[in-house]
Amino acid sequence: MRGMKNRRLLFFCAILLLGGILLTSCGSVGKGAADQVQGGETEGSSATRIFTDLTGAEVELPGEIQKVIHLWPASTAMEVFLGSGDKIIGTLGAVQKGWGWLTSACPGLLEVKGFTGEATAEELLTLEPDVVITSNAKAAEAYREAGVPAVCMLGGEDLGSLKKMITKMGELLGAEEAAKAAEYITYLDGVIDQVAKAVAGIPEEERPVIYYNSAQHGDSPLLTCGDGSIVESWINATGCKNAVAGVVQGMDKEVSFEVVAAADPDYIVVGGTNQEAAWNTIMSEAAWQELRAVKEGKMIRNPQGVMKWEKFGVEIALQMLWFTEQVYPGVLDVDIKAEVKDFYKNYYQYELSDAAYEDLLAGLSRPQ
Repeated sequence: MRGMKNRRLLFFCAILLLGGILLTSCGSVGKGAADQVQGGETEGSSATRIFTDLTGAEVELPGEIQKVIHLWPASTAMEVFLGSGDKIIGTLGAVQKGWGWLTSACPGLLEVKGFTGEATAEELLTLEPDVVITSNAKAAEAYREAGVPAVCMLGGEDLGSLKKMITKMGELLGAEEAAKAAEYITYLDGVIDQVAKAVAGIPEEERPVIYYNSAQHGDSPLLTCGDGSIVESWINATGCKNAVAGVVQGMDKEVSFEVVAAADPDYIVVGGTNQEAAWNTIMSEAAWQELRAVKEGKMIRNPQGVMKWEKFGVEIALQMLWFTEQVYPGVLDVDIKAEVKDFYKNYYQYELSDAAYEDLLAGLSRPQ
């Protein structure tokens, strides 16, 4: 992609100007920031604000957020990206155990309280959080009724919804985070535009059909993502067609093998933390061997990362660049390896070794 390096340099300069800060590493999670003065009120005072979450719920929160509990991997990763991982005092135990790239980029996550997805209000209140973030609107409402300052930060599952979530996370966490969120969206829009221009001239009949297997909430090769999902967003953005378009809606839905066979996809992409098991099933069961993608060796492991590249996180920009190169080699003037390594260094201050880069692109859940 021509001009990517120059645009990235301008991007980070803009962050410094708008935010007035250097991009920070995760630091020591859970310690909170030092006492600060805002509007004449010190930390811990009665200053509050009304925050509207992505479901439209209005929640009274402290004017300055210092202690955050996450009950959603995507919001955990987003806060780390926005540079305020030191405000996290609790996250899902599943993140601590199974999200190795996230905890490698932010080791302090291993030091905070780990919760299950069914954490009780009493458990959460023990840590006296300023805010609890979830992706479940009903859970957030129930927590609020029990006295927990909870917000739902998922308003939809497509690319537009991701942009809204990034913006809202910045608004929730503070001015510096808001500035970084805004600049990232400018960068993401630039990537989307570059990819769209690169694939615009590809005739409809030459656009490949993609079957995406979401081995995230299980290891079935029949779990996939349909209409209105972030997966459909990047499939369409890269000039391809979703094999299950019009069949299912949303993320992580199960379809029959007959649906996959009828689509006879040009490529099969396997993603998620359980992709090894799903991949082995596809490669060993006789019925799958009759599909075009398997016969022609067009099976692709999706990279994992701080978030799963193909799911609800900022690495969606890398996903679109990388996947465009997978199906249309050479259409973008971009060095994927350099792009990926620069991304983690610049955004997370995380240096990817050559070996770690290969592990990440191979779909491994953590550096080996």
